[in-house]
Amino acid sequence: MDQSVTRDRAYGVAMTNVGARASAPLAALLYPAIIACGVRTSPIVLAASLAVPLVALVASRAIADFPRAHRIAHLAVAAPPLFSLLGGWLDFQHAIPIHSLGAWIVLWSVLLLTAVTEAPHAEPQRTSSRRLAVAHGITAAAITLFAAVHLANHLGGLFGSETHGAIMHVLRKVYRNPLVEPLLFATLAFQIATGSVLLWRKLARSTGWIDTLQSASGAYMMMFLLSHVSAVLRARHLRGIDTNWAWAAGPELLTDPWTARLAPYYFLAVIAFGVHGACGLRTVALGRGASPVLGTRIVAVGAGVSILVSGVIFTGMVR
Repeated sequence: MDQSVTRDRAYGVAMTNVGARASAPLAALLYPAIIACGVRTSPIVLAASLAVPLVALVASRAIADFPRAHRIAHLAVAAPPLFSLLGGWLDFQHAIPIHSLGAWIVLWSVLLLTAVTEAPHAEPQRTSSRRLAVAHGITAAAITLFAAVHLANHLGGLFGSETHGAIMHVLRKVYRNPLVEPLLFATLAFQIATGSVLLWRKLARSTGWIDTLQSASGAYMMMFLLSHVSAVLRARHLRGIDTNWAWAAGPELLTDPWTARLAPYYFLAVIAFGVHGACGLRTVALGRGASPVLGTRIVAVGAGVSILVSGVIFTGMVR
């Protein structure tokens, strides 16, 4: 009798949450269609693509008892960089007969089916290694220093490509130095690897809203780094293209059928970077005895500043 009641309750939980589990992969499945409609109609419609990561973020809070669906929702948060990553690797090759759109439809159809058919269950709790987290934080600090300078360079784009180019010319003497550049790439690779492990373990636990923001923004940043670094390396070493302001920006960012996917990709990347960094700073502050209220304010300020900076940079990119 007890087993029957338990099964009925589990079935009830599964059916109650099926909409939440389906919403994230379904939104991601529709993401390319939103981009295409935006190109053909209006930038306002293109801006609607930003709703896909938001829907996935909200859905992830309701499905903590469904580990696979929970992880799928976090992957859906990273839909913009994942779509760009697939496009960069598949749309300009002729070795295999599949491009990014076909791969996208297959991938998210499978993930949608996986999410809606999952039964609620608890995973074994995995505690994150403190040493790994500390190492991740140290490399994050180094990357933040580079990213801050890099974003300042992009802010210069608001005054024109010449200003951006002049600043970039000076900065490249440092970060493209034969000794510095390999170290930078190694640091980014370490950040992605350790972040993947920490994120996988974190998603096995039910967390609050700020922890969800940290894990979701981390998933976005991880996919963005994979996409952006691989795009830079392909452009420089395989196609002989200078990865300057003209390579990344221009009016076609909102009108070209392929390039339009980069609009939400870039805009959300700066926000994810700011939110993830603020969440990490909050964790450090709480560990040193700061109040939860202060921790929440740190995240709020980080989110607000990153949204502002992203808006300014994006304005310069589409001028």
